[in-house]
Amino acid sequence: MKSNSFAVSLVKYSIIGTIKHFVFWPLWWYSNGLFYALKSTGRRIRNTWKSLALGIWLQNIFRPMYGQYDIASRIISFFMRFVQIIFRLIIMIFLTVIFVALFIFYIALPPATVWLIIKQ
Repeated sequence: MKSNSFAVSLVKYSIIGTIKHFVFWPLWWYSNGLFYALKSTGRRIRNTWKSLALGIWLQNIFRPMYGQYDIASRIISFFMRFVQIIFRLIIMIFLTVIFVALFIFYIALPPATVWLIIKQ
């Protein structure tokens, strides 16, 4: 008798749990899930900024390279760092656009899925 009630309870709670997950999934997707996705996007952008070392490049743009303090070395150092900063900013903008597009894709995925199912 116990095994029968255990099996019934298992099936009952499994079905109820599955239905509960399907009902509350959209609420989670646009509340906690959206918050986690936003934090993750911000973290990715911040880590990209750090990995490209843009802050360090910007801080040292007027500092001469290799300790050469003559005017020619200062000019060469400035332009070399300026070119590096431009290219790194282009990479940063490109990756930021990709990260934001992925976040927008996260937001748009459930409605697009429902729309495609209804359209079929």
